[in-house]
Amino acid sequence: MISAVQQIQSGLTAYGKAIKLILTNKMAKFFAIPIIINIIIIAILWHFSGQLSDFLVEKINNSWQISQSWSGFLGGATAVVTKIFIFAAFVFIGGNIIILAMSPVYSMMSEKTETILTGREYQFSAKQTAKDIWRGIIIAIKNSIIQLAMIVVCFIISFIPVVGVAGTILMFLINSYYFGFSFLDYNNERYRRSRSQSQAVVKRYKWLSITIGAVYALSLYIVCGAFIAVFTGGVATVAAAIAQIEIENKSQGKKEKRHLSSDVRFSLGQGKKAAAY
Repeated sequence: MISAVQQIQSGLTAYGKAIKLILTNKMAKFFAIPIIINIIIIAILWHFSGQLSDFLVEKINNSWQISQSWSGFLGGATAVVTKIFIFAAFVFIGGNIIILAMSPVYSMMSEKTETILTGREYQFSAKQTAKDIWRGIIIAIKNSIIQLAMIVVCFIISFIPVVGVAGTILMFLINSYYFGFSFLDYNNERYRRSRSQSQAVVKRYKWLSITIGAVYALSLYIVCGAFIAVFTGGVATVAAAIAQIEIENKSQGKKEKRHLSSDVRFSLGQGKKAAAY
């Protein structure tokens, strides 16, 4: 069994390896898509916030019969407050939305990483791709519901003196685990594992999942919010693939009976492209 320390170490070091692999194997092109996604997200949020502020102003005017001068001031103030609120809310709940929206791109990055490290290639199938996308949506929705429920409980606990600190820490760990789950699932998806099998694998390597997800969570909540997290998610996807390969190699080296993937037997560094890694 791979220890918690080994899982955490693999997860942390995988990020440095992921950045190097991306830069040396022309994978930076995948980050052009997040730029487009960001522009679309900002446009949608801006439009929605404008529609919402107009609706609120209209309701207030109809209910309170405010004068025209105050109506203009109220309209401007409501528009600003609404936009701030919506964008702030997106920063906190946008993590899963981003992963879901970027799922096709992250899936390709994960597959490309394995090809670079092992030389193994997967044939494209539109039917299988559609199944994988649907599978990813179901997992994302299910995990989001569980994640939200647990976060609400932790949020309530965080207001309790002394114990509240533990609630805040637990909240971060839960978010990290489920974010990491999504990134690791791209590998399990490629290995044709069912949702229940993927859940069992991630649960077994929960500290790896938490470590991979923690970096993404930090960029989401501390650095620049959801807009930079789109790019961090790509690095996290590559890091998850690298770390999972390392964990599998260590498991095979110890002759474990349970394998991450029975049909994937390889070593890091094989293949012509491995030199760049």
